[in-house]
Amino acid sequence: MNCKKYLIKKDKLDLLSSLKKLDKKLLNEKIQDFGVDDIYELKEYIIETFETCLEYSNDDPFTKIYFEKLVKNENSTWMSAYEQDIESLFVFIYKNGNHYSYYIPTEIKEIIVKLLGTMSPEEKFNLENAANTPIIKDLKKLLTALTIRDLKYIGDLLLVNKLSNKPKKELVKIIYNALTDKDKLTDLIDRLIDKEFNLLKRIISNKGTIQDNNINIEEYHFLYMIGVVFLFRRGNKFYISMTDDVYNIIKKIELNKFQKIVDENSKIYYLVRSMVELYGVVSDNDLNYYYSLYYNKDKKVNVQDNTLFFCERADNIDRIDTDKNMYFIHKLLNYDDLESLLDNIVSRQKNIKKKPIKLEKLLKYSNYDYYEETESKNKFKKYLNGKNIPSDIIETIIKKISDMYRLGNSFVGASLEMLQYYGLEVTEKNAQEILNYLMDIYNNSIVWENNGWTPIEMRLYWEENNK
Repeated sequence: MNCKKYLIKKDKLDLLSSLKKLDKKLLNEKIQDFGVDDIYELKEYIIETFETCLEYSNDDPFTKIYFEKLVKNENSTWMSAYEQDIESLFVFIYKNGNHYSYYIPTEIKEIIVKLLGTMSPEEKFNLENAANTPIIKDLKKLLTALTIRDLKYIGDLLLVNKLSNKPKKELVKIIYNALTDKDKLTDLIDRLIDKEFNLLKRIISNKGTIQDNNINIEEYHFLYMIGVVFLFRRGNKFYISMTDDVYNIIKKIELNKFQKIVDENSKIYYLVRSMVELYGVVSDNDLNYYYSLYYNKDKKVNVQDNTLFFCERADNIDRIDTDKNMYFIHKLLNYDDLESLLDNIVSRQKNIKKKPIKLEKLLKYSNYDYYEETESKNKFKKYLNGKNIPSDIIETIIKKISDMYRLGNSFVGASLEMLQYYGLEVTEKNAQEILNYLMDIYNNSIVWENNGWTPIEMRLYWEENNK
């Protein structure tokens, strides 16, 4: 295909404006080829054609993966668009320095984003990580296929020492021995949480393999990372399977005797995860205080022994240590450009009492998709709905805003760019109106620097305590 023929000057991103930028001769050819009368009918024809194409493939997860990459690589130097997409005018190409880049017109992107909204994170993860092979039951064969880095990672999770400078063949032997050692596997089961433990029992009761297309990442991810289970697919079916080597050891272990410790692990894990999401930073002392408050006033939590496992399970948690304390922190705060914000949160938490919250409400924050409903957010939802933004996109927007505003009000301005990405046109006329909505949301949002208080609550708190 002659790409130069389709090159345009990137300006406005709506479909009609993009069509007007095409070479006049090419535009007339497309009008004639598609059997329409003018550029306006051509626009409607392209949208209808695209929607029809998706109707025939919207159940195909691989189509969704393609469109996810198409959106992800938009405006980059990575050409993810097919020639057919360019010829069908679903995307438009332009000169970007020394490269050709593409963008997706607004109307087409809205359709794609809506489609991707129906694809769960589990589906995406499974598609990208499952081996598209027959189920393999040979542990040594699977370990040999891993990289040295992967083998050392498994060794770290299994608390195997002295793995540096070992050749791959020896690493495979060490990890194999660890994964087929009854004592090591017993120690591992001692550290599981409820979802993982229930999956383990389910796999054992099904002779080492289950077929499940609705499996949640959180159920198997840790067992998968540590080499106890592996993920396979055949066509559109997914299988979680143990190797015979591991299955034959675990089936000899009496799993029911671990239920009490698993319940205890689960309480600590969900408490850590929820508090990190709500407060941004949680110290060892904080965790012990709240565990005592919510669960057992006479028991001190041994956080240190399980820290590594909390962090490996939860994508939003990192751990840092100082001379005086250990902290769980939200992973966002581990970026260099947010280091000053992290320091500020830690210093302010010494002077600001954490906002009291009931356990039932706190644990809702262990769900990554949860955000607290407020009147200001609901008002903005109504505004977006009036601008014909699809309901699932509105939910995505509000979730992203909720996440950003925990970092502070400097991210209010960044919201405008995000809103345009999701199809809301921001102009000089409506920018102030939108900012008013956003500031209202921020003032009623939980902010990490305030130790879980909203800016409005924080102001009232200071006024009350400084009379």
